[in-house]
Amino acid sequence: MNLLKRIIIFSCLFSYHLAAETFSLEVVAVEYPPFTTLNNKSGGIAFELLESRLANSHVTASPLFLPPARAARYLSEGPWCASFYPIRNTNDYKSFALSQEKVKIGLVRLKQQGDFAWTALEQLKGQTVALLRTSDNSTFLQEFENAGIEVAFAESPQAIVMMVLLSRVDLGLADSWSFESLEAENKAKLQFSTTSLFETPITLHVHDRCITQYQKAAETNLIN
Repeated sequence: MNLLKRIIIFSCLFSYHLAAETFSLEVVAVEYPPFTTLNNKSGGIAFELLESRLANSHVTASPLFLPPARAARYLSEGPWCASFYPIRNTNDYKSFALSQEKVKIGLVRLKQQGDFAWTALEQLKGQTVALLRTSDNSTFLQEFENAGIEVAFAESPQAIVMMVLLSRVDLGLADSWSFESLEAENKAKLQFSTTSLFETPITLHVHDRCITQYQKAAETNLIN
């Protein structure tokens, strides 16, 4: 066997080995810039962080962008593997923090005098709030409804901001990072709450069915 044939055979075997060892991790996401977005080749900050954690493994992230309601339904009914979109009403997954800095999830309103704060959601009773569209049985949604707050749905964070600016709702769900990146003119008209609904690092949720398959990558790259 001449040298050229040996090189070709070795290259084929090496390529086959790499293909056999490479896995594609489908990651559910919604349009939520700057964290997850189709308008950035990288997919946004969250996917950049994930790719950096997977850099030394044979796992690659494959984004699956869906509208919020479809994402919630897919995560409830479909064979999902990983997601940046929050998981509701199930415990069959594990979460991995991809950032050390936490993102503050709160509410925005048109700017008023004084702090925008509350000790219980019931203090906002009678007002309307815009949330990303989700399933009707979401516990997060029910927290607002149980507090007597009327809920309206939007398909994106940008739409929520516009609903508040146009006074179509009193309040809108927002996060501290996105609020700081708003256009100066819009940001000057709004007020971000000093009270947090919750605080969280950028987090990847992985279904239990995929933990074993991606265990090596998770143990060596995702868990800090």
